Amino acid sequence: MQDASLEGFPESPKSVVLITGKSDYNRVSLNSTVKAYLWEMGSPFLPCKTRTGILVAKAHSLRMWLKDSPFCLDLELKNRPSLPEMNSMQLIEGCFIRRGLVPAFKEINERLGPVNPRKFARLALLSNEKREKVIQADIEGRREKLAKLKSTAVTKRRNTKSFRMNKFVRVSGPAK
Repeated sequence: MQDASLEGFPESPKSVVLITGKSDYNRVSLNSTVKAYLWEMGSPFLPCKTRTGILVAKAHSLRMWLKDSPFCLDLELKNRPSLPEMNSMQLIEGCFIRRGLVPAFKEINERLGPVNPRKFARLALLSNEKREKVIQADIEGRREKLAKLKSTAVTKRRNTKSFRMNKFVRVSGPAK
């Protein structure tokens, strides 16, 4: 696909679907592992809204990503009881993640909770000091937003039921 994206032939479809399925191998979700690995690389694949185990990417986004991406996918999953000794991947929360990103993953999940893939990729690739500053700024921004909402929030609730009870009557009259 990378060669095709550079040559422009054959033409790619409007969207590309990657089917991972919902199955687990040795209590490891293939879907979560592939998703985490692709998102770490900044890929445009996003989960399908209607079905689990399917990742969808717009073809143009995928073409641009393949053209500019320095990464190559070398993840090989085998159905074996334990990980090999020389492996750059580590099992965490049901998916494989690169060993170097595990501390960043734990810190981001601990301090911010689940975040979207683009934000995770951006935070995970920062240095520890910069990541700390960005996470702190994010937490402060959330606090300020919550305080602003509390101060401007209307305490009186609207009565939505009365809207349903009213009858609308068309009044006939002269046309203007």
